[in-house]
Amino acid sequence: MQTLSNIFENEDNVFLKMPHFFKPLQALNAIILAICIGSTASGDNGILWFTLIVSMIISVAATVIFALRIQDELMESISNGSIAWNVVELVYSFILAVLCVISVWLSFSFANRSLYGTSAGYIASGLFFIVQTIFYAVPCTVIYKEVQATSEAERQNIVIEPAHPFRSNAYQDL
Repeated sequence: MQTLSNIFENEDNVFLKMPHFFKPLQALNAIILAICIGSTASGDNGILWFTLIVSMIISVAATVIFALRIQDELMESISNGSIAWNVVELVYSFILAVLCVISVWLSFSFANRSLYGTSAGYIASGLFFIVQTIFYAVPCTVIYKEVQATSEAERQNIVIEPAHPFRSNAYQDL
């Protein structure tokens, strides 16, 4: 009998694989966050809007790129193959996870000092920013572990030969 993780890993759909099924969830949660932040009707929530808009743009773009399966061709054309998609995804996931943590703190502090009516929008946005932080932190840790395992395997394959006085290229694979 196949386990649930084996079923997900064997499927042809890219969004059913481990770090990639968070991309549509990130975009959906960003839409919910837009509703929550929009309901606050306050002018001092610019950082929350910035985090939300950057999160929404990156999540929707990553979802479309993965749906079209052009991530490798895109990275090849942009960086000439020197940067892998996993590294780009690791960087933006980490940055957005940190921004979401800051937004959680700001949402709850804005809710504490809300003078214009109810603070329910800030509380809801704080809770959904916690969810958004999880949606970025989990793929970040998964990709980090994959990158570490790959780099460790590459380091173990390096062979350094001792210097020989009569060889023109004394050090191999450096």
